[in-house]
This record gives sequence, structure tokens and C-alpha cells, in this order.
Amino acid sequence: MIASRADIPVTGKYSKVGLSTALVVMLAAGPALAQQGGPIRLAPLAPATERSADGTRTTDNTAQPQPGAVVVEGLEALAEDALGTLGDDSGGLGQAMWSGSRRVDVIRLLEGLPTSYPLVAARELAQRVLLTAASPPPGLRSDDGMLALRIAKLAAIGAADSAIQLGQAANARAVPDHLAAPMTQAAFGKGDINTACRIARGYGGGYAEAFWQQALIVCQVADGKADQAELGLDLLREQGVRVDPVFVDVALTLADGGVVDLAAPREDAAPDELTMALLLAAKTDIPAWFVDAVPAGLLGALLEAPQLDPDLRLITAHKALRLGVVDGSAVAAVYGTLEVSEDAMAAALSAPDTVDDDRFLAYLYLTAARQELATARSEALWEAWARSREIGGFDIVAQTTAALLDTVPVSPDLGWLAGVAAEVSLVAGHDARALEWYRLVLRQASIMTDSARAAAVLWAPMRVIGRAKPGAFALTAGTGVTAAVTGRPVTPVSPRGPVPWNAARFERWIDLATANGIETNAGLVLYLIGALGDPVDDAQWRMVPMAAAGPAVMPSASVLAGMARAAEAGRKAETALYALYALGQSGESPHASVLGDVARALIKVRLNDVAQALARESILRNGAIIVDAR
Repeated sequence: MIASRADIPVTGKYSKVGLSTALVVMLAAGPALAQQGGPIRLAPLAPATERSADGTRTTDNTAQPQPGAVVVEGLEALAEDALGTLGDDSGGLGQAMWSGSRRVDVIRLLEGLPTSYPLVAARELAQRVLLTAASPPPGLRSDDGMLALRIAKLAAIGAADSAIQLGQAANARAVPDHLAAPMTQAAFGKGDINTACRIARGYGGGYAEAFWQQALIVCQVADGKADQAELGLDLLREQGVRVDPVFVDVALTLADGGVVDLAAPREDAAPDELTMALLLAAKTDIPAWFVDAVPAGLLGALLEAPQLDPDLRLITAHKALRLGVVDGSAVAAVYGTLEVSEDAMAAALSAPDTVDDDRFLAYLYLTAARQELATARSEALWEAWARSREIGGFDIVAQTTAALLDTVPVSPDLGWLAGVAAEVSLVAGHDARALEWYRLVLRQASIMTDSARAAAVLWAPMRVIGRAKPGAFALTAGTGVTAAVTGRPVTPVSPRGPVPWNAARFERWIDLATANGIETNAGLVLYLIGALGDPVDDAQWRMVPMAAAGPAVMPSASVLAGMARAAEAGRKAETALYALYALGQSGESPHASVLGDVARALIKVRLNDVAQALARESILRNGAIIVDAR
């Protein structure tokens, strides 16, 4: 047991990050800014007004143009807040994504942006917003810069590599002082202690703040100077700063030359990237309770910790996968580090009770991965999916084996596999591949009973991803000729997606869903499909029993109202941020009404792809479809 020092307050993180807004004039911007230049104002602008803290309005008279003047902002427009690593052709939300938004509102949203989300698609949206290169919103100059906030939030959601790349876009050679704290946080968050300590040593703003004092303690331990850590802890105690008790206990033990023992769980633990970095620097064993207590964004770094027990590494990998911190390929890489023979795997698969579920799931993947022939691999995949469903690990195996499935041809002789293969691709987010398998299901539905059922069961989620893309051209070929010949106007036909709307198929899906006793989930599907724009009518709603709803965690009214206002005004990135608040405040399973409101708001600002991804994931997570493998 490690004795704790009661006179050092616990919990919390650090009192102040010390982020400033010094705008850097970029003389040589990165690729994400290659096409950005200073906007030209061809008309005078009215003075910008904002409310001050006391509610009165103030006016920003900075560089106000004279009537009739032409103002060229030039290099000043290349402020660091405009930096990003995603452009219009690489997943960004567009250079004008802040159009219509005010700086004061954007900074307020960024400061409190949730760092964990119930849906992977939401986390991906957060990364897109934070990484997009875009003209920053106008507003009063303040001491709060957007770039530092964006770096800190990226690190907090587990996108530390992206956070560091974004910071390097501001200065590839050195880390400016106003970006030092979030960049250090990002480096610690990915387990890169050397880089974090290099940034900390180069920081010129002093180390009075709690974050920097803790960072120095980590670096002292990494340098083998743990005896110096006690002085830093004394300073924290004198300042009354609240620090994670695990950090304090480990630092004190190391300072006294003792052996760290974290076997006993700590209910008062509040570990952050600094605590994790201290454990990595001390090379101490990481217990299972720490994996449960650590924020989701740090799970990826824990996977790389050499002192992590192999079985605990599997648990960590599966947790990180379900939270969207890592993808299936990263988990498959962890499987590859397991030292297990073919005979041992075969024995475990024959007697599943002899191994824990996490190792069992790994063996299912490895067995399929070691099959080189397409037929043998497809058989192994089918068994992996069927057996993982029995123990509640289908989502994990689906995401890890999706890459293996891509090596299996979509051919009629594998029609028996097509239904569950389409479901696996949906779970993994491989929409194009899912549609390929679904087309095979439809082709064989008339001759195979299982395919006919799979076609019906899969229709709802396939409709979600198989809609016509917004902005697609209507089918107008020949309409001009027809109008000229007949003398009657011809209405262009709306574009059809891969899975066109079909009320009969939808009602067949409702029949199957309610027959299987998933009325509540069926209602969620109807709600979401309606939110995406399909004509769900009263007759279809009557098919769904009005089952009693369970308890739900709802976002604040101010968030929902803000999202509605931003969407109605067409403020794209602002709408996305409000949507992230709504999802982040909705617990592990957002209510259908919240998901529907989010989807409608995102569609209004032309983020249909995100709305569809959220709907697809929600439908699958709520168990609204189950395809029998055979």
C-alpha cells in the first residue's frame, strides 16, 4: 500500500492552462493553407458589437474602413486561428465553416466542448471541426485564442497525433509559449514523454502554474531524479492546488525511494494525462482499475505502455475500440503481439470456458486471419461472427475482421455469407462494401429463404446509408425535348440512391422488428428515418406499439435551442459544435428525440453524411437488426 499525504488536496487537473491568443503571421503556411489568402472587403463594414461581462454593448473599432474604402486584410488574415490540417478535399468542413458565427460564441463553445461521446461518429465530427482550416470568425480581440483550445480538445478526445500536427502547422521548428501547455498535454496524452519534456524545458513563461509543476515532476522522474519531485509537491500543497491523489502518492513514493504498488483500487482517483505519464515514466505496473478510471482519450496511449499486462492490454484495446479511440486495425495489431500457438488457439476455441472473453475474441480473429484461401477464410469469418455474437462481442469482431472481409470476393457462391457480411460492413462503417453485399442479398432473395429474410432485416439501415447524396443532379435527360414535343412542362426526376425509398419494404422491416420484440428500437428507427427526410406516415407508426420509455439523460435546453438557432441561420461549424454538446450530454444511449434533432440540424447545414453516420450507428448499437449467419 502507498501512504497518501492528506494535506495535499486531491482531484482536478490544473487551475489554468495559460493559453494566449498571440496571432502569428504565417510567412510559409502548410499545405492546408496553401489556397488561403487575405479576403478583400469591397464595402464598408458596420462596427462589430459584443456584450461585455456586465451586459453592455461595446464596439470594436479596430481597423474600421472609411466609407467607400476598399480594405485588403492581407497577411493578417493568415492568423494561426485559421490553421488546420483538413481542407475541402480531405474531410474538412470548408474554409467558410465559421461564416455567420461570432468569435465570442465559438470560443465559448470550444472551451466547454465535451471530450467523450456515446457514438464514434460524433467523435469523428469533433475531429473534423477541430482540424479544419477555415477563416476564423470575426469578433472582438481577446486573450483567448482558438488554436490553443483546438489543440487541447484534440488531445482530450484521444487525437493526440492530430493535436501535435495542428500545433506544428503554426510553427514546425519550435513550440510558441502560448501553445506550449496544450502541446505538452498532447505529447503526454500519447505517452511521448521525451517530446513533452522537451517542450516543457523550452517553455519561457515560467512554471508557477500547477500544470507545469506537475509536468516538471514527471520529467524529473523520467530523468531519474525522483528525489527532486518532493519539492514540487510541497509547492503544490502550499498553493492549495488540487491534484489527482494517485499522482501525489506515486510521486511521494518515488521521492522517498520506495516501490510503487497500485494493486489496491483508489475510489478517489481522478487520473489525467499527467498521472498516466508519471506511471509510464516510473515504469510501474498499471492495474486494471486504472484502465477503468482513466479518461477514454488516454486509452490509446495505454495500449503502447510496455509494462501493461498482455491480457489487460486486450481489455484496454476492446474498451478503446468501443469508445472510438482506436480502430479495428489497431486492435488487430494488438492481437498480433500475442504469443500463442495454433494448437493452443484450437484448444481454447473448443473449450471457451478455459479462456476469458477478450482472449477468446482475439483467437477468433487470429484463426480467420491465418486462413489464406477465400473459402476457408469466409468459413472462419462466419464462425467468428456467430460465436462472438453469443458472448456479446460481435461489434468487436466485426470491426477487427472487416479488413479480412475485404479480401473475400462478393460472389454468388458466397450468398450464404452475404447477409451477415453486409451487417459486419455496416458495423465497421464500410458503407460501400455493405452495399455490395446487400446487392448480392437482393439478387438471391427470390431463391434463398435466408437471403429474403436478410434483405428485409437489413433494409432500414441500408436505406440510411443508401440515400441519394445531397446536391446530386436530378435526372433531366430528355425533358427539354419532351416538353417541346408535347407542349407540357416535364418535372425532373429526383436522383435515386443505391437504396431508394420503398414503403412496402419498410413495413416488412417493421413487422420483423416488432415480431422479434424490439418495439422500442423499432420506434427509434422510424424516428431517425423520418428525421433524415423519408415520408414515415401515420399508418407505419401505428405498426409500432407504444412501449413504455426508459429513463433518458437529456442535454440542456440552452444547447438544444442554440443548435436550432445555429442551424436555422446556416452556421455550419457552430451547428456541429452544438450537436456535439447535445450528444456529449446525453449519456451512453442518446434518446431518439435528441438524435432526431441533431440529424435535422446537421442536414440543414449540409452535413448529411454525419447525420446518416450517426443514424446508422445508433440503429446498430440499439440492436434493431440481427442477421442470422445461415
